[in-house]
Amino acid sequence: MELVQISEHVYRLTYETVVGIPIKINTWYVVDGGGVYLIDTGMEDYADTQLNAAKFLGAPKSILLTHGHLDHIDGAKYLKNNLNIPIYAHEAEIPFINGEKPYPNKAEKEITGVKHQVEGLSDNIIKTLPLDVYLTPGHTPGHVIYHHKSDNVLLTGDLFFSNAESLHPPIRKFTVSMGENINSGRIIDEIKPSIISSSHGEDVKYNNDLYSVYKFIYE
Repeated sequence: MELVQISEHVYRLTYETVVGIPIKINTWYVVDGGGVYLIDTGMEDYADTQLNAAKFLGAPKSILLTHGHLDHIDGAKYLKNNLNIPIYAHEAEIPFINGEKPYPNKAEKEITGVKHQVEGLSDNIIKTLPLDVYLTPGHTPGHVIYHHKSDNVLLTGDLFFSNAESLHPPIRKFTVSMGENINSGRIIDEIKPSIISSSHGEDVKYNNDLYSVYKFIYE
């Protein structure tokens, strides 16, 4: 497990676990003054480490989810209970987080542990954040990414998997619409971030060919 500062205000916590297959999971902490925002929570087994990292960096303010899949939300119940902070996700994601209906590509409803405890990312909430929020549907209907404008770091959840030089699509069986997901990825050419940090993989430095190569290979 490793906590790395990837820019002035953004830290990444990385660990490896098994979610059907061995996988690397990244979650993030965005420091803003004396406060810190948690981006995704990873698995519950590592929630205590998440909590300690957040407290080390500042006063935890809220949990911001990219989406509601287990490897992004499983630690949310523990963190919310121990930090007494709100959890936010895109409004389109909340019915799935609440278990009101299954994701379109799944037969069973999600059991997140935070049913009816996640609030929508309203415009008023977003205005208070040190991050811009972009809806990037495809992997899930309400998947979002977070951009730290002054550091120019983009936290992309499962919009991509990544290695140090290239982008790859998320796992198909967990993705509602791969075509829509690939189309959502074009947002990186609008934002042009210095660093793209995905939930599964290594950080990538942006270049003008990054998305076009990804689209050509995988579309």
